[in-house]
Amino acid sequence: MDDQSKTKHELIQELVSLRKRIAELSQYESEHKQAEESLRESEYQYKNLIENIPDIIFITIDLEGKITFISKRTKEILGYENEETINMSIFNFIPEEDHQRAMETLQKGMKGEKIKHVQLPVTAKSGKKLFFDFSFSRIYKDGVVIGAQGTAVDVTERKQVEKALRENEARHREREERYRNIIDNMEEAYYEVDLKGNLTFFNATAVTNLGYTDNVMMGMNFRQYVDEENASKVFEAYNKVFLTGESIKGLDWELISKGSGKIPIESSISLMRDAQGNPIGFRGIIRDITDRKRAEDALRESEHRYQKMSIIDDLTQIYNSRHFHAQLEREIERSNRYGQPLALLLLDIDKFKAFNDTYGHVEGDNMLSRLGQVVKRCLRDPDSAYRYGGDEFTIMLPMTTSKEGIVTAKRIQTELRKEAFSPVLGKEVYMTVSIGLAQYKPKEEMKAFVQRVDQLMYQAKKNGKDSVCSELRR
Repeated sequence: MDDQSKTKHELIQELVSLRKRIAELSQYESEHKQAEESLRESEYQYKNLIENIPDIIFITIDLEGKITFISKRTKEILGYENEETINMSIFNFIPEEDHQRAMETLQKGMKGEKIKHVQLPVTAKSGKKLFFDFSFSRIYKDGVVIGAQGTAVDVTERKQVEKALRENEARHREREERYRNIIDNMEEAYYEVDLKGNLTFFNATAVTNLGYTDNVMMGMNFRQYVDEENASKVFEAYNKVFLTGESIKGLDWELISKGSGKIPIESSISLMRDAQGNPIGFRGIIRDITDRKRAEDALRESEHRYQKMSIIDDLTQIYNSRHFHAQLEREIERSNRYGQPLALLLLDIDKFKAFNDTYGHVEGDNMLSRLGQVVKRCLRDPDSAYRYGGDEFTIMLPMTTSKEGIVTAKRIQTELRKEAFSPVLGKEVYMTVSIGLAQYKPKEEMKAFVQRVDQLMYQAKKNGKDSVCSELRR
């Protein structure tokens, strides 16, 4: 009984143990299935991730470079079906001229070097040339390298952008160089200053004008190369441009060159602004106008000489009749305006025709010339003498009465009597003049005034020559 009972008991224990084992196996099988499901899910998610990452192709290759796996993005990017690429060599996608570089890169990777961001051209199925950024790492099986896996990122657009940027930068540098060459070879000086007037940029001509070296000029304030008067002028111009925003052209001032002293210049001033439109300084052109100033001075001198020649009688070197009428009109206007007296003398050389006929025109001209000098010596600064015509002279005496004019007339006659003319060798001839004199009457017409003086001069001749005839003394 006991043996049978024991056997039964053992059988029950074994049955319980077996049931427990079955339960454990059932749980293990369930967990294994869950693990497999989890693994499949994970693999699906990983594969889905690989297949849907934009612009990236996942590649696995063997030791010979044959493709063993490639993601589906290949079709969208390169135009190949996934099945077409399996067992194709990776070099089939790379242009022949780049095979050597690709081979060297692959060999380095298989030897253990890290291959990251190697850019190689790739030819799509359509023949279109693309650029990919490759990164690879080795694959091991049982500790042995069996191939490589990695990513290929389409960087064609980025390369195009980079190329465009490089080309744009090259064009920018070219334009900058061209503009710099233009600026440096300008005959005019180009400058830029900050809002305080400190030089921040200038061309070679500016260096030549100022006579300083580049490193000395950089940062110089405009007040360092102008005097006080010109500094005020330039500051006012800068201030006006700053306040109005309007450019100034043709501003004349003088800068002080290190070697040449003051240089007359003409400049322009414009306001410089930053990207936000805020004023940051001034720029402009400076033109050395030394030659122009000299030319202007020469022109003024020439005009002065021409003007003088146009109003000066060549023979006597006193004013001519054309200038006489213009000046008399001004003196009459002044006399009427201020109530000042004005006296006018008309001189005629006595017996000049006889002298001219006897000794010739050359001697006659000589006598007229000398008479002109005698008259000039007898006049004050406000007075003026004119060759009225032939052998007649007029003398204008501003702020002078008839009585005072008689004194001047007598002085001229006295001085002329001292002049000895020698028309022929060993002979001296002395000349006299008859003078008419009158004082201007307020509001009298100029023509009437001259006629009065002319009549008085003829009266002096009738009185016996070498005399003065005025309304005070007839």
